[in-house]
Amino acid sequence: MTPSPTLLERCAPLAPVSGSPHLVAHQSADVFALWQAWEAECGAVCEVPYWAIVWPAAQVLSQYLSKNQSLVKGRSILDCGCGGGVTAIAATASGARQATGCDLDASAVAVAQCNAAANRVATEFICQDVIDCCDPLKFEVILVADLFYQRELSIRLMTALTRAHAQGCEVIIADSGRPFLPKSSLSEIYCQTATTSFDVEGCLSRTVRLFRFC
Repeated sequence: MTPSPTLLERCAPLAPVSGSPHLVAHQSADVFALWQAWEAECGAVCEVPYWAIVWPAAQVLSQYLSKNQSLVKGRSILDCGCGGGVTAIAATASGARQATGCDLDASAVAVAQCNAAANRVATEFICQDVIDCCDPLKFEVILVADLFYQRELSIRLMTALTRAHAQGCEVIIADSGRPFLPKSSLSEIYCQTATTSFDVEGCLSRTVRLFRFC
């Protein structure tokens, strides 16, 4: 169940994205308070609302796209594990011919659609496994932000990204020090510090690095 508009407005109102103030997204200053209120509203157990945070890698990747619009302009873009959809929205705002965000969390997809509407962009969001979405026949550029946090997922994702790259797809990975990113076949192209949620991560900022395949 998706949080009601009233709950979103109260616990995760629209706010400018850090580093990209021309973009807005539903964000919560207290994810756990939002989580508790959401479960109370729907009377059921809910997943942690990670979509209510613009994660550091998404912040930096969104800024990078805004400053390097030629990467996405006129091209079809996939945002893997999109969460609240900020990176896909940034790609659309930077001139992508088509931008699609995918996430397994149906609530994240619903909130991402709300965020796209708030930014007045036509960005598509689908609820689907990111591995199944990495299709180089559909997308010219694949964007990945902060997804290498779990070993099995990371192995499957890297296999899919390597295959897509071999078939001509541009792949950009933004990572803020997650433990399972294999860097042996990657080349760093950019580095920047971004803010993050202390309640969730136990720190106020993370260093984000952007990579592409060698």
